[in-house]
Amino acid sequence: MTPEDLVKFTGITRPEVVSQAETALSVAEGIVDAYTRGRHVDADGEYRTGVEGVVTTVAARILSNPEQVSSREQAGPYSLYREAGYQGLSLTEQLILDRYRKRGI
Repeated sequence: MTPEDLVKFTGITRPEVVSQAETALSVAEGIVDAYTRGRHVDADGEYRTGVEGVVTTVAARILSNPEQVSSREQAGPYSLYREAGYQGLSLTEQLILDRYRKRGI
């Protein structure tokens, strides 16, 4: 996935979103790499089955709130609460990545 694809996937429009998407993808790749201890790619350097989806969803959560800080805005009776963005792998993401994770004995 390219940063431009991630921007289309999320629908986020703001200044510098493409550079933020590039950073989010890099961070997401690092998280997945660390969790699987480098086994998320095959011998050709291609993602294994399901891994690209995990990288995409993690990057999307990071991109949705790049400050990674919870915030609340209110105008009259309307309010907007924004979670901190990335708060760890979801259970589904862990199940996908567990197929490739090295485990100790």
